[in-house]
Amino acid sequence: MTKSVANCEVCAIWPTNKPIFETDKWTISLAPNQANLGRCYVTLKEHKGDMAELTNEEWLEFAAIVKRLENAVRGAFGADLFNWSCLMNLAFQEAEPLPHVHWHVRPRYRHPIIFEGEEFTDPQFGYHYDSSLSKQLNEVVMSKIRSKLQTALL
Repeated sequence: MTKSVANCEVCAIWPTNKPIFETDKWTISLAPNQANLGRCYVTLKEHKGDMAELTNEEWLEFAAIVKRLENAVRGAFGADLFNWSCLMNLAFQEAEPLPHVHWHVRPRYRHPIIFEGEEFTDPQFGYHYDSSLSKQLNEVVMSKIRSKLQTALL
């Protein structure tokens, strides 16, 4: 990470995530909750708390990541659509908020997907996703998801 802030939750977690892919400005990592198969985080490497602070170069890299990541997840798992959200709400639950620009990427699936013996369903397909859905997988399956995405991103 090029610039971090001591008490930022994202800056603290980011270095421990195993990245799937990186650019100069962004890193893509697999989310621990795989209720949506291939769910990822796209995190700005430099700590910036507002999208208005992003440079043109950061926006251009982000646009390229959107295309590349959506094509990779579609190719790897057959996702039908994607929900991208940049929320940062949790940072503002603190007295002194330290938001950090990052995106939650939720692939959406019209039909159930079986991957490595696990069934992934999207019961709200076509509607807003249910943020309470959770699917925690063992490290072997997570590693296989990560590997399949890395291959698809090449």
